[in-house]
Amino acid sequence: MKKKYNCNCKSGCTNKRCLCLKNREPCDSNCYCIKCKNPFNGVDIKKLSICAIENIQILKKLKEKDLEKEYELPCECEKVKLKDLLGEYECSECETVHWYSFCWDDVVQDDCTWHCEICGECRDWREWHCERCNKCTYGVTLPCEHCGRKGKYQINT
Repeated sequence: MKKKYNCNCKSGCTNKRCLCLKNREPCDSNCYCIKCKNPFNGVDIKKLSICAIENIQILKKLKEKDLEKEYELPCECEKVKLKDLLGEYECSECETVHWYSFCWDDVVQDDCTWHCEICGECRDWREWHCERCNKCTYGVTLPCEHCGRKGKYQINT
């Protein structure tokens, strides 16, 4: 897949003004940035969950011993190393998909949890993002608890 953006940053590619960083891409030889510190450089983001991508700074600070730490899956079928939970991991026994939530500092079940890219937080499956007030709200069929609007919402984006 060809890279879509190239930056010309003078500030080291450390903020969202950097087109590459803003679009979750590493900088490359076609960029004209100076003293690049883009956290996506050297990371294969195709293998990461949205939560891991949005918490790339925390992920990059993890040591090998942190990545080797084992976590019990919520299904309780097996224990899995953190490095295998940075993207989607399918349990070998029950075939349920899990991933590590940096927001909740725990392993979550994919069909019960999602990461709102607008709010930047992991959410329960019953929550949705209201386009009107720009906040996540609880309730699958209820109006938004913040603005009272029904309909026109985004579920699990």
